[in-house]
Amino acid sequence: MAGDMNNKPTTDMIETTDPRDDTVEKGLDEGVINPTEDKRLVRRIDFHVLPWICITYALSLIDRTNIAAAKIVGMEADLNLTGNQFNVALLIFFITYLVTEIPSNIVIKAVGTQSYLMTYGQLLALRVLLGFFEGGFNPACIYLISCWYKRYEVQQRLAIWFVFGSVVSGFTGVISYGLSLMEGQGGLRGWGWIFIIPGAITVAVAIPIFFFVAEFLEKAKWLTAEEQVMIQRRLAGDQGEDVEGKGTMKSFLEAAIDWKVYVISMMLMLPTATTYALSSFSPSILASFGFSVTLSQVLTTPPYIFGAIVSILTGIMADRVRLRSPFITGYSILHMAGLAMISWGGSQGARYTSMFLAVAGSNCAIPSALAFLARNVVGTHKRQFAVPIQSIFGGIGGIIGSLMFREANYPGYRPGIYASFGCMAANTALASGLAFYFWIRNRQADRTGKVLEGVPGFRYTT
Repeated sequence: MAGDMNNKPTTDMIETTDPRDDTVEKGLDEGVINPTEDKRLVRRIDFHVLPWICITYALSLIDRTNIAAAKIVGMEADLNLTGNQFNVALLIFFITYLVTEIPSNIVIKAVGTQSYLMTYGQLLALRVLLGFFEGGFNPACIYLISCWYKRYEVQQRLAIWFVFGSVVSGFTGVISYGLSLMEGQGGLRGWGWIFIIPGAITVAVAIPIFFFVAEFLEKAKWLTAEEQVMIQRRLAGDQGEDVEGKGTMKSFLEAAIDWKVYVISMMLMLPTATTYALSSFSPSILASFGFSVTLSQVLTTPPYIFGAIVSILTGIMADRVRLRSPFITGYSILHMAGLAMISWGGSQGARYTSMFLAVAGSNCAIPSALAFLARNVVGTHKRQFAVPIQSIFGGIGGIIGSLMFREANYPGYRPGIYASFGCMAANTALASGLAFYFWIRNRQADRTGKVLEGVPGFRYTT
């Protein structure tokens, strides 16, 4: 199987978190971790790691995409948005978002409260700040997951993390409709409350996260010394790498010059572009089908629920069969089929059904691309830099997605549809080409015994 280790690491590769507890390490060195105990440990990690990052990711998505709902309930008219100004407001978020991807450990000082959003300039300023504060969040979550789990446990966790956020943010339309009914409360327009309430919830959730979020292995107080050693053993045995220490300039350069990192990063950029385009314009697209403004808000949610179910089920399947590119290809085809139905579907019902296919196809491809990188970049410290590089490409995808659909192309949005189709067609080509390259390298290693990525027994995931 790809990724199986032919040579197990010696115990010299593993340090206990508590060097004084020699009896624990010796006891674990005597045999393989009991499968039942291993499952219990994984469930324990799931309980402490996943919930908090899932909740915060969902809130971050709501905070960045609720602008789409605000647009059709009065913000566009109140701020006198014309031409491509709404697209610029979407795009400018990613400028500071990209800048803060790698240096995400910057200490951000608290800022004071500002006046209510009254002008287009203020809207741009707030989007810039939002991108700045969210810049390091996604890379941190992805890196955290890749450091806690084996390579073939990562995709379903990334899928859970991603689709939880997508499903909750998929309710943005319903939530926004309810908040828009607060029209006039506190002297504010209804669309103003669409920003205020979710933002306040995000701040409130950040407080307990500061105290309770699960940190990395060496700092996780909820683990016993024995459990820490067990996790170190299972990760070292899976990837043949030390999980201790810090990243170095050498680690950064290894990630920066590895062409495979950039190809897989493009495989995140392309579906991110289509995903962000749909999430930002789905209410407007649904309105172009002939649905009312209110119904368009509500109908944005079901496609994301469907996409979540597909992503989790196929993520579990992908981890079990240890394949990636066939699923990415399937997701891309699903998305392209949905786009074709949006453009040429006959009835209103058929065109709405197409949204399920398009949303599921693009959303499912994202966790697959994230897992593809995590499984084919060897070394915790190299991944520490490879993950934000990939996230930068994801941010570029967001910029592309911000420009795909324009009001000038309403109601058909044909240029945006064609651009989305092209993105996923290119994604299919990249996934297939890279998988073929990995297959050739794996076969060469099997025949000649050549060591891949400096780790005996390592095989690329295809």
